[in-house]
Amino acid sequence: MGAAQLEAAARAALGTVYDPELDEPITDLGFVRSLTAEDGRVTVHLRLPTSFCSPNFAYLMASDSKDALGALPGAREVTVLLDDHHDSDLINRGLAADAGYRGTFGHEAEQDLEELRGVFRRKAHTAAMERALTALLRARPDLAEEQLGDVVLGDLPDTAATRALLRRRAALGLGTDSADPALVDDDGRPYPPGEIPLRLRFARSVRISIDGNAHFCRGLLRTRYPRSAADQSARPEEFPAGGEPVRAGEPVPAGMPVPAGMSVPAGMSVPAGESVQAGDLFQLTAPPKENVS
Repeated sequence: MGAAQLEAAARAALGTVYDPELDEPITDLGFVRSLTAEDGRVTVHLRLPTSFCSPNFAYLMASDSKDALGALPGAREVTVLLDDHHDSDLINRGLAADAGYRGTFGHEAEQDLEELRGVFRRKAHTAAMERALTALLRARPDLAEEQLGDVVLGDLPDTAATRALLRRRAALGLGTDSADPALVDDDGRPYPPGEIPLRLRFARSVRISIDGNAHFCRGLLRTRYPRSAADQSARPEEFPAGGEPVRAGEPVPAGMPVPAGMSVPAGMSVPAGESVQAGDLFQLTAPPKENVS
């Protein structure tokens, strides 16, 4: 495999590595700072929005990156380095020695890495379920929330949001058959009809939290590394209810949720049938923590 082919394969492999909290590929988020491939040696530098991002999340992404790259047929030697993090030296030494999570952090590794991964896989499933079912409710005004318990996976349209839901169910070991109920708990059990509206609202709060964090972290990365904007991809098609803020001058239709990271100024409302210009919304931006480029 030539250098160009190996580099392309390596970048594709990194596209399968997700930020566990944000549920997006690290390549889309701009977390891959550099990638080189030469004579079978692959070297990757990763970066994060702040120097104090959670060490366990940082290690998980770096470790998953090394595993994904190590599985490539043409990769004889893989080096993954985390830059500009307060635990960079510790994490990089652990990765180089293949020490594992507990071997790297010792007594500080209070929670098993797979247990942590499971927590965020469940959250990702909850958010994906809410996206798909909310889209269905919007497409079918005759369908009430209380009737979602009767909806099966085969009732969902073949969209990016539905496919994302199926992937997240598979990752949790939940059923993906067309006859399986769409609205289920973490163990795949349907909810009693009377609980469905409350459960859907809880799922929506999880989705909003994930979408908001993703938008916020993207902005923090661009603040910390001004050139990183070119490395970030638009939010995937599977996130129809969230996404990047609208551009100034573009209208936000009535009834559409204000995108994550934007807010309507105090005293302003969006009357039915009207719209608000994106320029009339406040952009929420965190003050820079560092300026490392």
